Amino acid sequence: MESTSVTTAFVPFNVAVIGCGIGGLAAAIALRRHGHVVTVYERSHFASEVGASLTIAANGTKYLDQWGIDIIGARAIIVKKLIMRNWTDGTIRDVYDFNDYKTKWGSNYYMFHRIDLHEQMQLTAKTLGVNIVLDHKAVNINSVEGIVTFDNGTSTRADLIIGADGVRSCVREQIGIMPQTKPCTSTCYRCVIPTSRVKQLNLKNFANDHAIQFWGGFGINKIVVTVCSDSEIVAFYCFYPAEHNDRTEEGWNFSATSSMLRAPFPDLDPNLLAIFEHVEDIKLWKLVVHDPYPYWVKDRVALLGDAAHPMLPDQSQGSCMAIEDAAALALIFSPEHWGKNVHTMEHGLQLYEQLRKSRATRIQEASARARENLNERIGWSTKRNTDKSENIKTAKLTIDEINAYDMEAHVNTLIK
Repeated sequence: MESTSVTTAFVPFNVAVIGCGIGGLAAAIALRRHGHVVTVYERSHFASEVGASLTIAANGTKYLDQWGIDIIGARAIIVKKLIMRNWTDGTIRDVYDFNDYKTKWGSNYYMFHRIDLHEQMQLTAKTLGVNIVLDHKAVNINSVEGIVTFDNGTSTRADLIIGADGVRSCVREQIGIMPQTKPCTSTCYRCVIPTSRVKQLNLKNFANDHAIQFWGGFGINKIVVTVCSDSEIVAFYCFYPAEHNDRTEEGWNFSATSSMLRAPFPDLDPNLLAIFEHVEDIKLWKLVVHDPYPYWVKDRVALLGDAAHPMLPDQSQGSCMAIEDAAALALIFSPEHWGKNVHTMEHGLQLYEQLRKSRATRIQEASARARENLNERIGWSTKRNTDKSENIKTAKLTIDEINAYDMEAHVNTLIK
């Protein structure tokens, strides 16, 4: 992409972020740190995330560190290893140790409870001067004029509108993108149990392992276990064939019961089945596969996170990609580039899409491959890689590819 040699003064602008999830807050924090005036609009009354765990690798945590997010306050657990277990009895089949992870990549691999991280990101955003407005559901976007209209009849004007409103994005629809989707062969239950309850009931305690643990994963059935909130919560993601339920609407917050959770897994490790009798906050997550969207930006509007590139959860990169999107926008509109070699919103957003779309699409595709093949999952893909293909579109996604990515160098190649 060609850039002009004309240099003008850095001028902050007004940003409206639609959606107050992890991605929306990341964008707000990153842009506000460069002096832009940022308001986040959240459709719900409480700007809080749903109760589930998430893991963030070094390609995401390096930005959380840079932005001053209180990781200790977020009660994060450092991932020490990946553990692969036998489906029927839980015996350990393989281990991938992360002892040198921070030394090699500069930041830790963390497990968070989503609410804990969200609360700390809100605190950081508010401390920086970001305004968070609740009960404002966007219903109309004028991308040319930069006007957002809300369901309560109010409206706002911004120089940049960021659609961080998730997989059912209104902003995406408003800029003319109609998702092409197909049902996933899998559905997922997610649930949690307090470690104190595990100990009280004398159940198998996975909290002390500080690992991401896998049962199955070669085929549709897979259980993923993580620990978060200072080891006070153990979280489960349980994948099974989609034909076992009749839910058709995409989403991840449909209530379910313990008997529903256990039914698809009659031959599972008895230690897990015993825990499943007592887990809390059981939700059904209806998975849908989205084809990559034709574009992410239009006029003054940019999509971010799940609004731009929803992906299956099997690489644990959804939040990382949203954080990277936020970092990309902040880099392009930083004093280093905005007013020097990026002079218009259109130019900046074209650069954002060019910078982000190919990498996010690659990770979308790798996440889909990992749905039924655990050897495709980052970590195992390195240890168990027998695919020596030089075709980047089919080669397994590796830790090196994810964590060695240099966004600053990439953007510099695009603006020369």
